Amino acid sequence: MKVTTERFDSFNGEDITKYSIATDDMIFSFIDFGAALHSVMMPDKEGKQENVVIGFDTVQDYIDSSGFFGMTIGRVAGRIANGSFELNGRIYEVEQNLGNHHLHGGTHGMSYRKYDTAVSEHESGNEIALMMTTELKSEEDYYPGNMRVQITHTINNNNEWTVHYQAITDEDTLFNPSNHSYFNLNGMTSDVMNHLLYINSKKIAETDNELIPTGQLITPDADYSIEGKVISGLDTPYVLGGNPDDTRIRLHDPESGRMLQIQTDRPAVVVYSAGGVDFTASNGFHVQEGYGIALETQVLPDAINQPELGEVRVIGSETFQSATIYRFTVQ
Repeated sequence: MKVTTERFDSFNGEDITKYSIATDDMIFSFIDFGAALHSVMMPDKEGKQENVVIGFDTVQDYIDSSGFFGMTIGRVAGRIANGSFELNGRIYEVEQNLGNHHLHGGTHGMSYRKYDTAVSEHESGNEIALMMTTELKSEEDYYPGNMRVQITHTINNNNEWTVHYQAITDEDTLFNPSNHSYFNLNGMTSDVMNHLLYINSKKIAETDNELIPTGQLITPDADYSIEGKVISGLDTPYVLGGNPDDTRIRLHDPESGRMLQIQTDRPAVVVYSAGGVDFTASNGFHVQEGYGIALETQVLPDAINQPELGEVRVIGSETFQSATIYRFTVQ
C-alpha cells in the first residue's frame, strides 16, 4: 500500500490537498475540504477500473452542487425541525438552510471547511490512515459549545474503508455526524436503479411532507430486509437491526459484480437515491436524479426534539466516538 498527495484546489486562500491511498487493486482518494471521500477506483468482474463514488474536480463544484457529495456532515446529520431545539433548559436557534429547517449542520458546519490532516502508515504496511481535524465554534454554527473533531479515514489492504468519528466539547452540545458519499457501482455508466439493496431493518421513521419525523416507527413501503432494486424517491430513515459487527447494509450491482457491505455502530441509516439532484459540474459532468445513492449512517433525524428516536446529546465531560466500515468486493 502507498499514499500519494497532490494539490487539488484552494479555499479561502489555503491549498486543498488530495490524498490517494492505493491497495493492491483499488485507489481511494480523499480531500481535506469537508473531510470528503473524492473517488474510489474499483475493478469490476472483468477487471475494468472505474470510479464508483460521485466527486468533482473543484472546490467550487462541491459548494455549488449543494449536495454534500462525499462530505462529512454535522454537527447533526439530517434535519432539525424549524432549526430549533432545547438543551439544558435553553432554546437554541441554528441555521434554517432547507426551507424552515436545519440540514446537515448548515453552511458553517463540518462540510464546507478545510481540515488539518496527518497521515499515519501502519508498520505492517497493510493500513494507512488520514486523521483530519477541525474546530467547530459556537459563534459560527450557533450550536452550544466549541468542539474539536477528528475524522479518521482508514484504508486497509482488504479494501475496507473505516470512518472513525471522535469529538470533545467544552460544554453539553449535540453531535450526530455522518458521511454523505453517493455510490454508483456501475461506474456512472447509468443510474443506480438496477442496483440491489439490502438493509437489516423492519421499521422506518414515519415522516411528514417536509421529511420531518412524526415520532412514529412504521413498516416501510420499500422493504429492503429482503434484497431488492433501488427505487427513485428514497429519502428514508431506516431503523437498523442486527449486530453492529455484522453487515447491516449491502449494495450490489449484478452487472459489474461490484458490492459494498457496511458495518456500523449507528442505530439508523438514511437512504437517499438523489431525488431532485440536477447539477452540472465545471468539467461538464452532469449529476441527475437516481445517479447515485447515499447511505448515511446516523441517529434518526430530529432526535433532539423527539427523544424517543435516539440520543444525539454529548455531555461536556464525554468523548464521542463512532465508526462505520465500508467493505468493497467483487463477486
